Formats: sequence, C-alpha cells, structure tokens
Amino acid sequence: MARIGFIGLGALGSAMARRVLALGHEAVGFNRSATKVAAMADSGLVPAASAKAACDADIVFSVLLNDDAARAVLVDGQPFSGRTGVTHVSVSTIGVPLVRQIGAAHAAAGQGFVSAPLFGRPDDVLAGSAVLAVAGETAAIASCRDVLESFGRVDVIGSDPGAANAVKMAGNFLMASAVQSLREALALAEAAGANRQQFVDIVTTALFPTSFYQRFGALIATQGSNAPAINPFANSARLVDKTSHDLGVTAPLASALAAALANTLE
Repeated sequence: MARIGFIGLGALGSAMARRVLALGHEAVGFNRSATKVAAMADSGLVPAASAKAACDADIVFSVLLNDDAARAVLVDGQPFSGRTGVTHVSVSTIGVPLVRQIGAAHAAAGQGFVSAPLFGRPDDVLAGSAVLAVAGETAAIASCRDVLESFGRVDVIGSDPGAANAVKMAGNFLMASAVQSLREALALAEAAGANRQQFVDIVTTALFPTSFYQRFGALIATQGSNAPAINPFANSARLVDKTSHDLGVTAPLASALAAALANTLE
C-alpha cells in the first residue's frame, strides 16, 4: 500500500482521501483552512502541518480551487522542493499554461507529474465511478495508475499535461453553457406564463433526460426568478475563452458566455 498525500481537502479532495483510506492506503493531508482537516478527523487521515509536509508521500494529489490557489501553493510555495521519488497528480481545473509550468518544474527536478482532472461529484469518487482525463509521461502515469483507477475510469489523453486540462475545461464549458441556457430558457417560458417546474419537467423528459439536466433544472426552477445567478462552471467558461484566444481558436460562443457569466457566482 502507498502513502498518499493531499493538498486541498475540499469536497472533492476529502472524498478522494476517504476513498484511498477505505482501500487501505495511508493518507496525509493539508488544507489552508484548518476546519477542512478537522472534518477528516474520523477518517484516519494524518494531518499535515504544511503543504510541504503533505508531500512526504509516494503520490501527492493537489486538489485546488483555481489558478490563483494553485499558483500560490504549488509555484510560490514550492512544496515539492527537495523531494525525490514522488509523483504529483494535479486534479485541479486550472489553465493550460499553468499546468504546463508546474509540469516543467517537476521534470527539471526529476519528479513525476501527472495531470488528472476528473469529471464527477464527490459521491462518484467514493463509488469509484468518476471519469479522469489523464496526461503525463508514461512512467509517471504507471506509478499512480492503480490509485487513479480506484476513483473511476482513466482515459489517457497523452503526454502533455495541458491537453488533459483542456479536455476538462472544455467539458466544463459545455456544462456552463447548459446551465446558462437552462436559466435563460426558463426565464423566457416563465415570462410567457409557463410554470417554472413544469417547464423543467418537460425539457428533462422530452429533450434532455439526463441526471445533469434534471439536477440543475430542478435547482434553477426552485431558486426563483429573483435569486442571484449561480453557475458552478463559470470559471471554466472564462478559462475556455482565454485559452481559445491563446491557442488561436475561434470560439465566439465561449467569448459570449464568458461575458454573460462575468458577474455570476460559482
């Protein structure tokens, strides 16, 4: 069994830690908010005093909120400095340039690095039914593949970590588009006199009978027309817009969506 470190113990990171602990691995974890570490007290997780201490492991998963958090913890903080024989797996939904920068730093230090953003909720991770878009050098992926597969299906994208993150943000862009289009379609139907919940029931039965549309349709329907606009995938929409420009990809819908979600809560 491996010793596995976690940097970031939010909903997803804590689910991943619980999953590996349930399978018999040892886990050590750090979170900038101590309350998240305390919430894992019943799991057997060993608390780490710092991100660097959490890197005293065979495999280390970083599960951080966004580019700013990942840059502060992983680039500025340099928690892997001096570590040998470790593979860092980034699960964070972060930009292509940043994940490539992190990967290059690990390569220069002779450390393994894998980008493995996943599609799924914490419950999917606990059940081993998530889907992971994985990229990195073959040896690095091999060193952590068994653990990755404990979370769900592993799809190897290639050796460039940026490609895995592009797949993740593109997938989230589709979900951001779905949430926004549901919100606008519902507003139109309601303005013409239709019942909010009835509209969602029709759409999620006749057009999009999937758990995603059913879950978010029900959420939007119950929020009310005056509730603050919330889109959990807004950051990815902005990342897709920026990355499209960086890569020379024409993406007018991404630009329009990023503008529409500029002041949206996640």
